[in-house]
Amino acid sequence: MDPVTWRFPQPETFTLDNGLRVLLADMPGRHVATAALSIGLPTTAVERPETEGVVAAYAALLNADAPHHRDGTVGALALAGGMVTTRCGHRGPIVMGDCPAAELPRLFEAMAATVHPFTPTTRSFEALRRQVVAERAMESDDPIALGNKLIHESVLAPGSRYGRPLGGTEKAWRALTLDDVTAVVPGAARMTLIVAGDLAGTGAADAAAKAFDGVPAGDDLPLADVPPLPADRPGRAHRPGRGGPQTRLVLGCFAVDRLDPRWPSARVAGELLGGGPDSLLNRELRGRMGASYGIEARFMPFFSGGVFVVSGFVDAARAPAAAEAITRVLTRFREGDVDGGLVTRVRDRMLAAAPELYESTLAVTQQYAELLSCGIDPPAYVDRHLGLMGALDAGRVTADFASLVDPALLHTVAVGRFETG
Repeated sequence: MDPVTWRFPQPETFTLDNGLRVLLADMPGRHVATAALSIGLPTTAVERPETEGVVAAYAALLNADAPHHRDGTVGALALAGGMVTTRCGHRGPIVMGDCPAAELPRLFEAMAATVHPFTPTTRSFEALRRQVVAERAMESDDPIALGNKLIHESVLAPGSRYGRPLGGTEKAWRALTLDDVTAVVPGAARMTLIVAGDLAGTGAADAAAKAFDGVPAGDDLPLADVPPLPADRPGRAHRPGRGGPQTRLVLGCFAVDRLDPRWPSARVAGELLGGGPDSLLNRELRGRMGASYGIEARFMPFFSGGVFVVSGFVDAARAPAAAEAITRVLTRFREGDVDGGLVTRVRDRMLAAAPELYESTLAVTQQYAELLSCGIDPPAYVDRHLGLMGALDAGRVTADFASLVDPALLHTVAVGRFETG
């Protein structure tokens, strides 16, 4: 497939009487179809400090009893080669499902039954409470989870919802009730169904209308979403962790979201710096120093703003030296000390990978759901983004990176030994 002429799948779009929006992306030859029901329920808009985690709880409980209830629709779908699951982000839950394209009516019925009626059992809620409380308690013994938690707390302004666990804190969960969860259940007007696959002859439009017609409309009043903000100054955090020969090292700063004009450069920079074993950071820390098995670097967008994070396990005895090496590599890159040919090759590889990535109906529906939750039109955005990326050169990438990241002002988190002498 030619990356120059390829375009992101265009959908047929319509809205049901109850306000539920439907997007159907026909992808001929993809006989396993994927559907995503995106539910607009931003954590910053619907949660209070004492109910943090309620959106994630709603997402988990949508699926908790599905194999046993919902009049057997989920079980019937499984027998037909399909499945339904749920996940959640700060923009709200997503009900995901896939099946043979000919079985889409069954999939829609199962997904509709998952969201309405919402009838979780007290037993499921209490089991979820125990699970989340246990996860929070175990977090301090997991270097990766603890490092991620600490870097977000450091990079984001105090009080930012994005700086605390999506699933809620242990304190919040000890007080959270099932009534708190049912109070945030939205109607169809806050839902968007995205379907991708070979839709010829499936009657997908009529089947979607029939399956979701019974979901109450609810309201679609604007929600007072609160964007994350950066902390005032760089922070440093050190936790001893579980000990051992490796230290989890995380460096980061506040960054940008997908709508920033520097986002294409940010993606290429992340790939150049820490996208694989031959990336610039791994050449230094693994290849030259032998201090790490692997370092990752990436820009992670929120709906507004984002974070830049460099992370990995390093030799505990040389953790401070590893942190200095990371800063040194970032500084050289920021100053334009990089092979222009390497930048071009990485850029071209990313462009060539896009058509192959979006051969998958799962990738297409996930991208639709993610972008729509941020108010972005996926086909126009993806095509424009790839066009902008194709115009990048080394000078533009490093200049944009320099405007986004100052290595001297990075937040630093170490979980494990970090002896500076």
